[in-house]
Amino acid sequence: MSRFVKVSSLVLAILIIVYSFAVTHPTNALSHKACTSWQMVRDKSFMITHYGFKGNDVNKLPAGFEVKPGTAKEVPVLMYHYITPEANNREPGNKSVINLEAFEENMEYLHDEGYYTATLEELEQYVLGEISLPEKSIVLTFDDGYQNNYIYAYPLLKKYGFHATIFMIGSKMEEKTVAFDPNKKSFLSRAEIEASKDVFEYHSHTYDLHRKGFPKCGEDKSLALDTNLLQKDISAIKAEGIDTPYFAYPFGEKSRQMIYYLKENGYRMAFTVRQGFVQPGDPLIKLNRLTVTSKTNLPELLQKKITPREALSQY
Repeated sequence: MSRFVKVSSLVLAILIIVYSFAVTHPTNALSHKACTSWQMVRDKSFMITHYGFKGNDVNKLPAGFEVKPGTAKEVPVLMYHYITPEANNREPGNKSVINLEAFEENMEYLHDEGYYTATLEELEQYVLGEISLPEKSIVLTFDDGYQNNYIYAYPLLKKYGFHATIFMIGSKMEEKTVAFDPNKKSFLSRAEIEASKDVFEYHSHTYDLHRKGFPKCGEDKSLALDTNLLQKDISAIKAEGIDTPYFAYPFGEKSRQMIYYLKENGYRMAFTVRQGFVQPGDPLIKLNRLTVTSKTNLPELLQKKITPREALSQY
């Protein structure tokens, strides 16, 4: 073996060792970049080895598709979580907590402006170009399944004839209804879920993976990114009776592998926390939503006088 080959082999070995260390110990910007590039290689490899799987999932609209005049060119999907009266709000800086008073103003505005609250099935058909929706259409979603959604949101939505979706964390579901205390975090019971199905439809936010703990480039990410856990989790939440084709990513975090296994298990449409509106032809498996906080100016957001990012920065 020539000296050149020996030196080249040694240099290559050193580079591999350095790269491997950077990937497994991403403690600075350079090593984090190395880790990210390695993730891209793994994603590409996954797509090659899983024949027919495509990560972009752009939907092909029917030939000659056009949005009909007077119908929705795009649909806002609003995202709420926890609702509490302002007097009980101990986390005013938490964007996942909205004051009841602000939520009531939101719903009153939507009602007075004549908004139509679409179901997820209607939204799916709209994105596929199969149906049109009224020009003022909106989708209301709530993540996690807090009991205050039933106590505060349900009667208000019913009053206005609105429809909404709750993405449930299956393991949080209560077998028996607990006495509601606005100062304590509590979750929906089976009885409350059944009693509210005239307003709410229920879909998956995982059974028990809405937690951090999956290591990725030096950060703790959603456990749902662990596809071994995900497959078992899907079976668990379906066994709880939440067996639908619609899903919300915990913390909005997703991967190509995760999308693959969701599709393999019958999920057709899923929601991120990426800010934006939904349009025909969008990727069904990673749709945008709009976070609404106590300080969001909803009329300006929906009329596009402010951008989704600007709406968030108002808080």
